[in-house]
Amino acid sequence: MTLTFDHEVFDRRLLLQDAWRLYADAPRALRLKQRLRVLVCPFEETVGFVPPGSTVLDIGCGSGLSLGLMAARGRRIEGHGFDPCPVAIGLAREMAARLGDTGSTLRFEHRDARLPWPDRSYDVVHMQDVIHHVPVSWQREVFDKACASVRPGGMFIYKDMSARPRWRNAACRVHDLIIAREWIHPVPVATVERWAAENSLTLELSKTAHRVIYGNDLRVFRKRI
Repeated sequence: MTLTFDHEVFDRRLLLQDAWRLYADAPRALRLKQRLRVLVCPFEETVGFVPPGSTVLDIGCGSGLSLGLMAARGRRIEGHGFDPCPVAIGLAREMAARLGDTGSTLRFEHRDARLPWPDRSYDVVHMQDVIHHVPVSWQREVFDKACASVRPGGMFIYKDMSARPRWRNAACRVHDLIIAREWIHPVPVATVERWAAENSLTLELSKTAHRVIYGNDLRVFRKRI
């Protein structure tokens, strides 16, 4: 199966406009942060690969930007996001409340990935820039939970910082040290691919997407039926 997305619908300029519009009531600094995220991450693909009408779980959803962009671009999803930051979840809920009639329903909850997860499976599970924030001792378990949440035949969209080139990796580390005040612990993408295979997922897309000074490893997996 070839993964494609509509380049006109998911043009990055449109996503930048959506990111600004969706958080119109947020403090200006937090509103600007959403636009900057679109500049440094390949949202046009992580969002664009989601089939219309999907049920979507967004792990570590932050302020809900990914699900918000899916809704704004007409994916007509049933989206469920969770994140350990109550402030971010508050922003996500405000964003969802002002979306209007997009044909999508979005739900956000305050939840740590190390706690029990929703007892259901989804057409798409989305994990973007999450695993490097998880304590090392919990990384495999959280990843396995993500894989278990994908229904048979469903899709797991995984994006995290790339290890090469080293200067881009360093830029990501400094970014999180300043913004999140945290020294992160990335998982090598080869390890991610092995973990996915051990969870009955096959690799459909392997891509490195550089944005500004940052490197992004994008992987799309499909769960075997």
